[in-house]
Amino acid sequence: MNTIAIKAFVTAAEENSFSLAAEKLHLTQPGISKRIQSLEDQLRCRLFDRIGRRIYLTEAGEVFLPHAYRLLQEARSGLTAVQNLSFVVAGQLSIATTQHIGLHHLAQPIRQYIANHPQVEFALDFINSKQAYGDVLQGKLELAIITEPSNIDEKLRFIPLWPEKLKFVCSKDHLLASHKRVSLASLSHFSGVLPGKSTYTRRLIDDLFNQEEVNLIASVPTNYLEAIKMLVAAGVGWSVLPENLIDDQLCILDIADAHIERSIGCLIHTERTLSNAAQVFLALLKEES
Repeated sequence: MNTIAIKAFVTAAEENSFSLAAEKLHLTQPGISKRIQSLEDQLRCRLFDRIGRRIYLTEAGEVFLPHAYRLLQEARSGLTAVQNLSFVVAGQLSIATTQHIGLHHLAQPIRQYIANHPQVEFALDFINSKQAYGDVLQGKLELAIITEPSNIDEKLRFIPLWPEKLKFVCSKDHLLASHKRVSLASLSHFSGVLPGKSTYTRRLIDDLFNQEEVNLIASVPTNYLEAIKMLVAAGVGWSVLPENLIDDQLCILDIADAHIERSIGCLIHTERTLSNAAQVFLALLKEES
């Protein structure tokens, strides 16, 4: 099966547009249409419905899409396995991470990696952990540096790199800041500025409150830690933040038996052969951690 045609199909499905897919792949729109038509002819079914200027996956297209991702991943793995025989660290390495992890954990390793391997075309994308997880699962990324997922697909592997302690905090002007020791029960009387319920960090917090059978009031959910820090400093509510993000704008709350720690690490696909460039970068991260 023609991987070029499959790539055209996947890109069109992601962009919901032939013209945007053509632009992304540096092709003409007729060129994209021709590739997808050849794939439809081979499969003997329509993959897209064309309604006006928009396109929609047909039922057959929805069924074929995950297989298309897998075919592209297997093709990339085969090519990478052959290229790795040269033992040359070169080519392209695209990784993704969150803004917090990139700023607080990856600056030095990336600087060292780029200096030591100038032949690698290094690309870093800041996205949320959920999107990075999906991109690794679909084979779009070789690896992602994220917090440990709440649940992990059997095709993925999470490699822990850095433990990160979390602390309960509030603004210095918050009523809670005047207490020498705070209980989870007392926190339940105030709003918390917390990550969304789908995150691993939120699950840790929820588990802590559930164990004590204490209600949790959460407002203004956001997964961006810098945004949470800003809202807490402004007095919107208390929160739980990594130690390396806490400064003199915030007050750490002393809560007995409320220890929270999460793990930051590398997410890879077990069925994908990592390039030499990716293997060397992962080894560097392990050294740094």
